[in-house]
Amino acid sequence: MPDQAPGERDEELVARSRRGDRDAFGELVRRWQRPLFARAMRAAHGVEAADDLVQETFLRAWKGLKHFRDDARFGAWTLRILSNLVADRGRAGRKEASPDAAMFELARDPGPNPEEALLTREFSGVLQAALATLPEGRQREVFRMRFVEGRTIQDIARECGVHTGTVKVHLFRLVRELRARLAGFKERP
Repeated sequence: MPDQAPGERDEELVARSRRGDRDAFGELVRRWQRPLFARAMRAAHGVEAADDLVQETFLRAWKGLKHFRDDARFGAWTLRILSNLVADRGRAGRKEASPDAAMFELARDPGPNPEEALLTREFSGVLQAALATLPEGRQREVFRMRFVEGRTIQDIARECGVHTGTVKVHLFRLVRELRARLAGFKERP
């Protein structure tokens, strides 16, 4: 589960939210905003459109809490809401964002000095080019779910309908492939 503090579990926060506790719902938003945004970036054209989708998702979740039954799966429920929103809005006429754009948007932190900013941009470009050469498929999707959305291996396995060992194998192979492709990139002293 992304960014979960050692405090309350999602189902406890959902129960408090149902009683009108906006702070509890705010904690759920904090925990699930990044994975939702990463998923929305793949369906939307640009950061603003993805942000609108995420906001609408949380608004619908807040309004629909009284109908929500599976408290332990709040994240999966909000991902379903997001998917339904995307389907409702349709993809006709929209340019789809790069599948890995969310990773670079979220990871972009240029640092305090220009040299670090240049290295970060340079490495991001090299990494994006390496990711673009990898074939689409389950390995790439597992990579996105783990490293872009911050999902746990167990959560990914459940969503993909495979064993956790299969998820680990996909991640191992993809990371090994990326390391080989990035072997030529060296940071400057």
